[in-house]
Amino acid sequence: MSLQTEPVMPTLLEGEPPEVPVTETFHWDDVQYFLELARKGTLLKAARRLRVSHTTVLRRIAHLEQQIDQKLFERTARGFVLTEVGWQLLAQAESMERAADGISGLSAGGDRLSGTVRIAAVEGLAARVLAPAFLGFRREHPGIVIELVTAMQIANLTKREADISVTLTRPTGPRLVARRLARCDVHLYASQAYLDRYGAPESADDLNRHIFVDYIEDLIEITALRWFRDTVDQRRVVFRSASPLSQLSAVVAGMGIGMFPDYMAVGEPSLRRVLPEEMQSEREFWLAIHEDLRNTPRMAAVFGFLKRVFQADPAFRR
Repeated sequence: MSLQTEPVMPTLLEGEPPEVPVTETFHWDDVQYFLELARKGTLLKAARRLRVSHTTVLRRIAHLEQQIDQKLFERTARGFVLTEVGWQLLAQAESMERAADGISGLSAGGDRLSGTVRIAAVEGLAARVLAPAFLGFRREHPGIVIELVTAMQIANLTKREADISVTLTRPTGPRLVARRLARCDVHLYASQAYLDRYGAPESADDLNRHIFVDYIEDLIEITALRWFRDTVDQRRVVFRSASPLSQLSAVVAGMGIGMFPDYMAVGEPSLRRVLPEEMQSEREFWLAIHEDLRNTPRMAAVFGFLKRVFQADPAFRR
């Protein structure tokens, strides 16, 4: 007959906390997939950014939803849209991202930032001012990848259509940090070839016998770009484009008179100002970022750099 004994339980030492059941580890990688899908809106775009297949993105999202037992996205005809829980997680995920950036900075000696920053700006500004300036930024921060998005609409920072925006009007939305960067002058311009052919206007009334280049009206959602439409007779517009660079090329070729901020005309020796005293406007530029991203190191670096770009460029003033 064998002697049965109760299993021996380990004795806790005085002050030692009791053991807690081990739960599944929360994976930071899954959160990165969540962030990309939330920002890009489609599996294809998120997968391309992460350099994986779209099925991998879907699998990671499903795993994250299983971990927290909550649905994070609604699948719609336009892509993946965050649920209410998804929006709550987004704020927490971005906090994790900032912490990860800070750890990366420590591992690189505190001065090596990395990651992607998406900036939304109007095309002319992006091409003529921002894109060339980022060569200097890359020398300072070679690990940061800049994505420069141009559109005729103002990017929605709350929905993470961009990380940072440079706009012609003060952006509105919850929890946005916005700063007025600068102002610049806007004038009518024509090529010397056009003026030789049609003559130079000597007064605002003379504009009625000239032809013009302008935006496509129904594609303009930025009020500041509509000033030209209300100034000249639209029946005299012979060329339209949603692209200010295409408009500039048409004016340089002699197609008509166009209206441009002075920074776009710099470097075009054939262009001449038309009625600079009578036909002059002004534009403001605003820099904005969502407050959840403001203290992310790479975002702060780009935000500060953009302010310096406008301060150093003589085409702009405070």
